[in-house]
Amino acid sequence: MQNRLVFAAILAATPILALSPVVFPEGDDPGCVRVATGVRPNQRQFMSLMRRHDEEADRTLSSYAVPHVKSREVKQVNDEDVCAKAALAYARALRAESANRVHILHVGGRFVVVAPDYKPDDRNRVITFDSSFSRPLAVVTE
Repeated sequence: MQNRLVFAAILAATPILALSPVVFPEGDDPGCVRVATGVRPNQRQFMSLMRRHDEEADRTLSSYAVPHVKSREVKQVNDEDVCAKAALAYARALRAESANRVHILHVGGRFVVVAPDYKPDDRNRVITFDSSFSRPLAVVTE
Protein backbone atom coordinates (compact mmCIF):
# COMPACT_ATOMS: atom_id res chain seq x y z
CA MET A 1 0.00 0.00 0.00
CA GLN A 2 2.74 2.46 0.93
CA ASN A 3 4.60 1.78 -2.34
CA ARG A 4 1.45 2.70 -4.25
CA LEU A 5 1.16 6.01 -2.39
CA VAL A 6 4.78 6.89 -3.10
CA PHE A 7 4.33 6.00 -6.76
CA ALA A 8 1.11 8.08 -6.95
CA ALA A 9 2.86 11.07 -5.35
CA ILE A 10 5.75 10.86 -7.79
CA LEU A 11 3.36 10.51 -10.71
CA ALA A 12 1.32 13.51 -9.54
CA ALA A 13 4.40 15.70 -9.05
CA THR A 14 5.98 14.88 -12.42
CA PRO A 15 4.14 17.57 -14.50
CA ILE A 16 4.83 20.19 -11.86
CA LEU A 17 8.53 19.39 -11.73
CA ALA A 18 8.80 19.08 -15.51
CA LEU A 19 7.61 22.66 -16.01
CA SER A 20 9.28 24.26 -13.00
CA PRO A 21 12.13 26.79 -13.04
CA VAL A 22 14.29 24.14 -11.37
CA VAL A 23 14.24 22.07 -14.54
CA PHE A 24 14.11 25.00 -17.00
CA PRO A 25 15.93 27.90 -15.35
CA GLU A 26 16.03 31.27 -17.04
CA GLY A 27 19.23 31.78 -18.92
CA ASP A 28 21.65 34.66 -18.58
CA ASP A 29 20.93 35.84 -22.11
CA PRO A 30 18.71 38.91 -22.56
CA GLY A 31 15.03 38.20 -22.98
CA CYS A 32 11.70 38.05 -21.17
CA VAL A 33 11.27 37.36 -17.49
CA ARG A 34 8.75 34.64 -16.81
CA VAL A 35 5.30 36.07 -16.18
CA ALA A 36 5.11 34.35 -12.81
CA THR A 37 7.80 36.61 -11.35
CA GLY A 38 5.69 39.74 -11.18
CA VAL A 39 4.73 41.69 -14.28
CA ARG A 40 1.08 41.72 -13.25
CA PRO A 41 1.39 44.56 -10.68
CA ASN A 42 2.97 46.84 -13.31
CA GLN A 43 0.26 45.98 -15.81
CA ARG A 44 -2.50 46.57 -13.25
CA GLN A 45 -0.94 49.93 -12.32
CA PHE A 46 -0.98 51.12 -15.93
CA MET A 47 -4.47 49.75 -16.54
CA SER A 48 -5.67 51.65 -13.48
CA LEU A 49 -4.04 54.85 -14.75
CA MET A 50 -5.78 54.41 -18.09
CA ARG A 51 -9.19 54.17 -16.40
CA ARG A 52 -8.65 57.39 -14.48
CA HIS A 53 -9.10 60.79 -16.07
CA ASP A 54 -7.68 63.10 -13.43
CA GLU A 55 -4.68 65.40 -13.38
CA GLU A 56 -2.52 63.07 -11.29
CA ALA A 57 -3.01 60.16 -13.73
CA ASP A 58 -2.18 62.41 -16.68
CA ARG A 59 0.95 63.66 -14.93
CA THR A 60 2.05 60.09 -14.15
CA LEU A 61 1.46 58.96 -17.73
CA SER A 62 3.41 61.91 -19.09
CA SER A 63 6.32 61.13 -16.76
CA TYR A 64 6.40 57.62 -18.29
CA ALA A 65 6.01 59.16 -21.78
CA VAL A 66 3.05 56.95 -22.65
CA PRO A 67 -0.22 58.12 -24.19
CA HIS A 68 -3.60 57.75 -22.53
CA VAL A 69 -5.20 54.68 -24.16
CA LYS A 70 -7.95 52.23 -23.26
CA SER A 71 -6.98 49.94 -20.39
CA ARG A 72 -7.35 46.83 -22.56
CA GLU A 73 -4.56 48.19 -24.78
CA VAL A 74 -1.99 47.71 -21.99
CA LYS A 75 -0.50 44.36 -22.95
CA GLN A 76 2.38 42.20 -21.83
CA VAL A 77 5.05 41.43 -24.38
CA ASN A 78 6.36 37.89 -24.40
CA ASP A 79 8.12 37.85 -27.79
CA GLU A 80 11.71 36.79 -27.12
CA ASP A 81 13.12 38.89 -29.99
CA VAL A 82 11.45 42.06 -28.69
CA CYS A 83 12.53 41.21 -25.14
CA ALA A 84 16.13 40.72 -26.24
CA LYS A 85 16.16 44.10 -28.03
CA ALA A 86 14.55 45.77 -25.02
CA ALA A 87 16.97 44.18 -22.57
CA LEU A 88 19.97 45.37 -24.58
CA ALA A 89 18.49 48.86 -24.91
CA TYR A 90 17.74 48.92 -21.17
CA ALA A 91 21.34 47.97 -20.36
CA ARG A 92 22.67 50.59 -22.80
CA ALA A 93 20.46 53.30 -21.28
CA LEU A 94 21.69 52.54 -17.77
CA ARG A 95 25.26 51.87 -18.87
CA ALA A 96 25.08 48.43 -17.28
CA GLU A 97 27.78 45.86 -17.94
CA SER A 98 25.35 43.15 -18.98
CA ALA A 99 21.74 42.91 -20.09
CA ASN A 100 19.18 41.42 -17.72
CA ARG A 101 15.91 39.73 -18.44
CA VAL A 102 13.07 42.25 -18.57
CA HIS A 103 9.31 42.75 -18.24
CA ILE A 104 7.76 44.69 -21.10
CA LEU A 105 4.38 46.35 -21.36
CA HIS A 106 3.16 47.61 -24.71
CA VAL A 107 1.20 50.81 -24.11
CA GLY A 108 -0.05 52.81 -27.08
CA GLY A 109 2.90 52.16 -29.39
CA ARG A 110 5.45 52.55 -26.60
CA PHE A 111 7.30 49.87 -24.66
CA VAL A 112 7.64 50.23 -20.89
CA VAL A 113 10.62 48.13 -19.80
CA VAL A 114 11.46 47.00 -16.26
CA ALA A 115 14.35 44.75 -15.24
CA PRO A 116 13.50 43.35 -11.81
CA ASP A 117 17.02 41.96 -11.34
CA TYR A 118 18.81 45.27 -11.96
CA LYS A 119 19.51 46.67 -8.48
CA PRO A 120 22.51 49.00 -8.17
CA ASP A 121 20.60 50.54 -5.26
CA ASP A 122 17.17 50.06 -3.70
CA ARG A 123 15.31 51.74 -6.55
CA ASN A 124 13.51 50.29 -9.51
CA ARG A 125 14.12 51.86 -12.91
CA VAL A 126 11.42 51.90 -15.56
CA ILE A 127 12.42 52.99 -19.05
CA THR A 128 10.07 53.80 -21.92
CA PHE A 129 11.17 53.19 -25.52
CA ASP A 130 9.54 53.47 -28.91
CA SER A 131 9.56 50.49 -31.28
CA SER A 132 13.11 51.15 -32.47
CA PHE A 133 14.62 50.82 -28.96
CA SER A 134 17.27 53.28 -30.11
CA ARG A 135 17.02 55.79 -27.26
CA PRO A 136 14.96 56.07 -24.08
CA LEU A 137 11.94 58.36 -24.14
CA ALA A 138 11.63 58.42 -20.35
CA VAL A 139 13.50 57.04 -17.33
CA VAL A 140 11.48 56.81 -14.14
CA THR A 141 13.08 55.81 -10.85
CA GLU A 142 10.63 54.38 -8.34
